[in-house]
Amino acid sequence: MINIFKFLTPGNSLKRKILNIINDIKADVKVYCDERFWIDWYGAYEIDPKNLSIWVCVKTDKTKLKLESNTELKTKINQLFIKYDYPTQVRSLVQIGFESQETVDRESHGNWYHHFK
Repeated sequence: MINIFKFLTPGNSLKRKILNIINDIKADVKVYCDERFWIDWYGAYEIDPKNLSIWVCVKTDKTKLKLESNTELKTKINQLFIKYDYPTQVRSLVQIGFESQETVDRESHGNWYHHFK
């Protein structure tokens, strides 16, 4: 699925780079994930590009653990930051994580906002 907001954002802006990365992460995760998933991202990346968090959100803990341990997927995701020329000095500082609805239900009573807070 194409993110329409991507086309409303200037081509070389940091936000456009992030939207491109997110779009490609969706395609990469789809190869390894059999259940419904979504990507959540946030942060004060305009203040400093290192302030970006990206979460691959799935339904089950089993799938979360499978994706977390998939080194090929992690490598593909990290390469997207190179592909889209995300600032070199902060690439390793961007948080990329995996989370499941089961964990959020168990630890945060189903509230994703409070879970990430």
